Amino acid sequence: MSSNRKQFALIGLAAGLFAAVMVAGVAGNVARGNYMAVPVIFSALILAFLFIWLGVWLNQRRIQIMFRRPTPDRLIEHYHATLLQARARKIPNADAVAAHLSALAAVIYGQYDRAREELAAVDWDKAPAMYQGHRLHILALIALLEKRDTVAAIRLASEAEALEATDRAGGLPILHSAVLVAAGGGDPDTVKRLQRAAGRGTGAIPGLCAWALALYFERAGQAAEAARYRERVKEAIPNFVGLAAS
Repeated sequence: MSSNRKQFALIGLAAGLFAAVMVAGVAGNVARGNYMAVPVIFSALILAFLFIWLGVWLNQRRIQIMFRRPTPDRLIEHYHATLLQARARKIPNADAVAAHLSALAAVIYGQYDRAREELAAVDWDKAPAMYQGHRLHILALIALLEKRDTVAAIRLASEAEALEATDRAGGLPILHSAVLVAAGGGDPDTVKRLQRAAGRGTGAIPGLCAWALALYFERAGQAAEAARYRERVKEAIPNFVGLAAS
């Protein structure tokens, strides 16, 4: 599971537990005939969900602003700072998560050597299969963007998918789909998944999905659709190196 998905899962779990406690409080007060407490409890519940939504929105907005900077420096500093916090909390595999995200940011900006350096900081043989798969997906993107080697990209992505399939925690299927479609593969269902993901906010994953779709529609001779998805890439990751090449 990616770090963002983990974050949203934890937020959802916390929100669900809070809601359960509040609903139990409402039921208890109603059972005792204390109807005055009901609107107070519901107001607190609404405010809590608003604060959770605001926190998620602010985090997404911060990442969006970082991706609009001319270099990936601020993004990578952010991921490294998050790593230090995670280490202090003894969160497992935090170094692999930070290396993956930092390398992905470097790739977006076309800094391939820097991406390889970020990946080299981790002993991947000791990391779970899911994170080893994440590394291979980054290498697949580098093969596509730096070397235009679609054969190597598909091979690396297939190896990544096979590794991630052995880990109960899952993987990054949408990134895998983006690599496949960008390299000239994928089926109609894969394209549909990318179309759904490309419209979800800003940042690396929606941007890469839009880029893969732009390439797909260019190959299909649908210039208007390709241009629409290139604009979507510019919205999500405006400094993406793939825009110059497409």
